[in-house]
Amino acid sequence: MPQKSLIHNILFKGLLNIFNILLPMIIIPYVYRILGPSQIGNIEFANTLLAYFTMLGMLGIYNYGLREISANRNNLSKMQYIYKNLFTIGLISNTIALVAFVIFIIYFVSDPAVKAISFILCGNIISQYLYVEWMNEALEEFSFITIKTIIIRLISILFMLIFIKESQDSLNYVIILTITAIINYLASFIYSANKIKLSLRQLFSGLNLKSFVLPLLIIFLLNNTSVLFTLADKTILGFATDNENVAYFGLAQRITEMIRTLLLSVIFATLPRLSLYLKENRSLYQSGIIKLIQFMLVLAIPMGIGLCLLSKEVILIFGGEEFLGAVPVMQIFSIRVILMSIEAIFYNQIIFLHGKEKILILFSLICGGINILLNFIFIHKLTPEISICCTLVSEIIFESLCFIYIKLKLNLQLELFSKKTLNYLIFSLLFIPIIIALRHLNMTYIPFTLISIILCCTTYMALLIFTNDSSLIEMKEFMSKFFNRKK
Repeated sequence: MPQKSLIHNILFKGLLNIFNILLPMIIIPYVYRILGPSQIGNIEFANTLLAYFTMLGMLGIYNYGLREISANRNNLSKMQYIYKNLFTIGLISNTIALVAFVIFIIYFVSDPAVKAISFILCGNIISQYLYVEWMNEALEEFSFITIKTIIIRLISILFMLIFIKESQDSLNYVIILTITAIINYLASFIYSANKIKLSLRQLFSGLNLKSFVLPLLIIFLLNNTSVLFTLADKTILGFATDNENVAYFGLAQRITEMIRTLLLSVIFATLPRLSLYLKENRSLYQSGIIKLIQFMLVLAIPMGIGLCLLSKEVILIFGGEEFLGAVPVMQIFSIRVILMSIEAIFYNQIIFLHGKEKILILFSLICGGINILLNFIFIHKLTPEISICCTLVSEIIFESLCFIYIKLKLNLQLELFSKKTLNYLIFSLLFIPIIIALRHLNMTYIPFTLISIILCCTTYMALLIFTNDSSLIEMKEFMSKFFNRKK
């Protein structure tokens, strides 16, 4: 199949993720102020419970499908074989997940509000019957994914503005989100069906599900280990404290996930190409990894530090004064943005692409176990900030283990600790005196936040230009090539 420009992929994926940041910036302040911490806490807790069952339904199909289709996208018959087997397995696994979730709701969820929300959320598992976005991403159909998602989510915003008017409208919010997921996945399924060129009869013929079971189970275990981190934190918070703590934790996590999603657009847009390089040209793969890490650090370090310094203002913008209890959690989550951005490269672009899932499972189990142990050690004093600190400690251990493994076993150069990294850190720390000085002007929080961001970004960019930073130069070249190609 024809190979799309990597610049094209990164920009479209970036556009989608920018939209995914701007969209919550519009709707979260509206919804959170209307529903309040109690209702948002119920929704967050129900979604936390749902996550365990959606993982069972997904069964690692996304990761495995993306990797295998990417590596075989020049072989249509091989792609068809992978596609129809994974799609059929998804039908089976999601049916099991749906039945299990309904049973769990009936027998283990006692809060009437959480129970009602959970029943509506069953639609999210049903939507996964049609989830084949891994196919579109592997074929680098990022323009379709971007346009489709933007249109569908803009319509969902319109419905939220119409049907969410008071705190009792929490169920309307959940219903709109669920229907949006179903429509989004349906559109992707129809598009992929046209690409893969399989009739309904061919889709369910010539299957060999057994050959996929072992690798999917390995990835399923790998994905399940992620529940030992922030998902476990919210679950323990929900059962050990009250749902408002879950709301504070959830809001801080949601805001930082928006920033992290933007950063990860580069990672997932490069994943298909790096998978091909690893298979065909290791030197290109090695240089690609180094550039990717440098590119990630030049963005993640200032974003994390800036978000930490402006945590109070950001919480006021998104949640209002009712959510000020989320500020300490927000500060810790902000620092986590930097760590998780690098961890994503270790995890996806390096260890997973090398087919070393078992190592990831082992490291995740060890560090996830440490996180849960720490949570239970502090169970009688548990707060959202203590909970995320436990996760932060365990994730630092996880990244250290990954770093050592990559250096010693995979023999890859990472150039993670370099003079350039130190420069990014020093330049970002200059945000501290800038923001302290601006606080003395006694502005309201929205103008203060905007001016702080503008001054910090300008200072950072000026220092990158002054030092002739290579990552900045490469970004300029990427943009120049993209627009010249368009012309």
